[in-house]
Amino acid sequence: MSNEEQIEYWNGEAGRRWAEQDAMMSRLLQPVCEALLDHADVADSRSALDIGCGGGSQSLMLAQRLGAGARVLGVDISAPMLAIAEEKAALTGEEAAALEFLQADAANHAFEPGSFDLLFSRFGVMFFDDPTAAFSNLRGAVQDDGRMVFACWQSLAENDWMRIPIMAALQHLPKPEAPDPHAPGPFAFADPDRLRGILEDAGFAGITIEPYRQEIRFGEAESLGANVQQLAAIGPVGRLLVDQDEETQEKVYAAMEEALAPHYRDNSFWLPGAMWFVSASPG
Repeated sequence: MSNEEQIEYWNGEAGRRWAEQDAMMSRLLQPVCEALLDHADVADSRSALDIGCGGGSQSLMLAQRLGAGARVLGVDISAPMLAIAEEKAALTGEEAAALEFLQADAANHAFEPGSFDLLFSRFGVMFFDDPTAAFSNLRGAVQDDGRMVFACWQSLAENDWMRIPIMAALQHLPKPEAPDPHAPGPFAFADPDRLRGILEDAGFAGITIEPYRQEIRFGEAESLGANVQQLAAIGPVGRLLVDQDEETQEKVYAAMEEALAPHYRDNSFWLPGAMWFVSASPG
């Protein structure tokens, strides 16, 4: 999707669905964010930009890590998600950094030059339709002695949390066209060599791309079937089901239940996740 289509998508029904599931997703992805913050060693930062902040859970965690006297600005294109984030700004407390949020497209927003010493993102940078231009814009927002740290997903083949439900659903759906592996989306930066080239072209240097794996927990409903529908609501399967009749949707849900049942325990799915932890400095 283009940036314009992304804006429409995240401010429409999809944005509202994600907002409804924000509390659950925040809890489920908290371990990943904790690991990324440990990796980034952010304690010395005084001014941080959280790119694609969504509902703001990682912005709040970042503010708590930075502490009083610092500031964190979360930026996102989704008004429904930012409404959730604004509620969290009141939870920072006196010991945390000042936390604010901005509805804007980080790919082209006119940030004040050199206004941040840290660019941070948990899965928020893979959706740019022109990633080189977007990262070039962000390069202008960071101080010359600052840095950028973000997490992005490795390939679909390495991420059963999405691969298994998609493969199950496609048993009952028309085979879609083969996706462009570099198109904006969760796995746009699966190729680390391509990602390195994009960042170098955007003016970054000292680039490190380190693999990180963690079992990802999804769902908090009281039954296998309810968790399947919860997962479908916020994942790519939901998009595939938009124009399908009720009978087809029920077949898809049943196939997903069968495929995911071996990974279901304690009212959640537990599935392998593989990501990159990326660090870079202005060149």
